[in-house]
Amino acid sequence: MKKKRNWFLLGIYVLVVIINVLARYNRGFGDKVRQGIFRLMQYVQGYISSLFSFSVGELLLGLAVFLAAGAILLFIILLIERIAEIWKRKRKTALHEEADKGTDAGERNLKFKRFAGRYFYVLLWITGIVSVIMSTNCFALYHCSSFQENYMPVEKREYTVGELAVVRDYVVRQCNELAQEMERDEKGHIVYENDMGQRAVSEMERLGETYPLLSGYYPRPKRFALSGFFSQQYIMGYYFPFSMEANYNDVMYISNVPATICHELSHVKGFIYEDDANFIGYLACISSEDAFFRYSGYLSVLDYLNRDLYESLGNSRETYLTYEKCSPLVESDNIFLTKEAWEEVESRAVLDTETVKQASRSFLETNLQVNGIEEGIASYGKVVEQLLIYYDGTLY
Repeated sequence: MKKKRNWFLLGIYVLVVIINVLARYNRGFGDKVRQGIFRLMQYVQGYISSLFSFSVGELLLGLAVFLAAGAILLFIILLIERIAEIWKRKRKTALHEEADKGTDAGERNLKFKRFAGRYFYVLLWITGIVSVIMSTNCFALYHCSSFQENYMPVEKREYTVGELAVVRDYVVRQCNELAQEMERDEKGHIVYENDMGQRAVSEMERLGETYPLLSGYYPRPKRFALSGFFSQQYIMGYYFPFSMEANYNDVMYISNVPATICHELSHVKGFIYEDDANFIGYLACISSEDAFFRYSGYLSVLDYLNRDLYESLGNSRETYLTYEKCSPLVESDNIFLTKEAWEEVESRAVLDTETVKQASRSFLETNLQVNGIEEGIASYGKVVEQLLIYYDGTLY
């Protein structure tokens, strides 16, 4: 029976390798995964996770850290005991060693080794199952056709600085106008009373009527329980592949929330590229009847457009300032966290923010590059290319 379990365990790891190799070297396979097993798992896992009010993915992530810490601790203890055994052997005769086996210390040592063996064996099973889920719900998706390839198949061309400026100025004007419509408190901060999560789901469902790959069931978006810690990493939202959840940071400034939720919900539909998710989130928000959602959508791409225009102008500040200017209200709304929120985060922080930020950035950069996204974090900014294609023939 144990041999059968071991063979089954080996089969799981072989399956993981097969899925990832096929996805990497066969583009069509990744698309079939997204439209087949992934879509099924998205419904099942998303429905189950939506039964809980808290983030299941965040809880599982914490459990993974706990199990990994336990494995490291056990390994260190076993290593120390092994070194101690080798050292004792050099000092004792074979007779003394035989006598030690029946002692209480020897029995305890044997029981501990058995416990460690079972722990690592169970961990192997958990890792195998999680690897299969991650392969279908995340890694294989990095090798699917993009949103642009599915719905905006045009010949790529070089866009001019003038065309980039047209799109950028259009977005700036929209931001300036919508900023005036926002309800604000006495500090000038935006106030929104409606359910942003439910509204975001409705906007994505509506977008699915135009883009079928976005159609169907969406799980309920959830706040991070540890939003302060995620703020230290400058993370606005997260897609948990092993629970099929779209989570968002509720400490960040409210103007980021609608676009972030729609961004993460696009991952739930299998669009794993960050530029795709940025663009889909943008489309969902700017086509909304809700002015706050439209404002969040335009704000979500503003920095990418500003950066690209500035660089395209040879980093000339003087020339850059000749284009449309963001109003003071837009500047105050285009932030990650308010000053008060940052002070609250720092007051509760266990680790230094810069250390957490750098560790998170390195992990994200490595993860993207390992999955074939050579640009790493810079790939987020590729949304500008999709904006240029989207507005081609409309704005210019």
